Amino acid sequence: MRWGRLALALAGIMLVFGALIIGAAAMAQEKDRPPAAPDLTAPDFTGVTTKTAANRLVREGRLVKIHLFPTELGGPAKDRYNIVYVTPEAAEARSLMIGTLEADLEEGRIDQMRIMPDYKGTSIVPTRIRFKAWHSQRAGGAYETVLEVW
Repeated sequence: MRWGRLALALAGIMLVFGALIIGAAAMAQEKDRPPAAPDLTAPDFTGVTTKTAANRLVREGRLVKIHLFPTELGGPAKDRYNIVYVTPEAAEARSLMIGTLEADLEEGRIDQMRIMPDYKGTSIVPTRIRFKAWHSQRAGGAYETVLEVW
């Protein structure tokens, strides 16, 4: 009986040791593997250089038209320079961010805002939009975020 338990314990130790060797070998193979191919499904809007092209992508559901300076926070609704195109995911994230900014505005934590879009080449679709909000009379409490579009 005693030898049976010893043999069982030895078998268990050998199993663990074998698993460690196999795991180490797998890690070594992973290290030697070439880097993964780039994500070819990531959107690329560098060729979108006209409103006609952007509106076609809006109809296809790949872009959404938004107001750069949110109308919910006092941005001009009818100013053609306040219109930009973003991905649906970016538009959704922007909506959540606007909710936070609206609450900060109502509670008096902010009274100023600056919005800076970044573009790639001649594309009219921003790659990202930087939002910065603060209170002109109070130190601290500034809100800064970057909305990644593509």
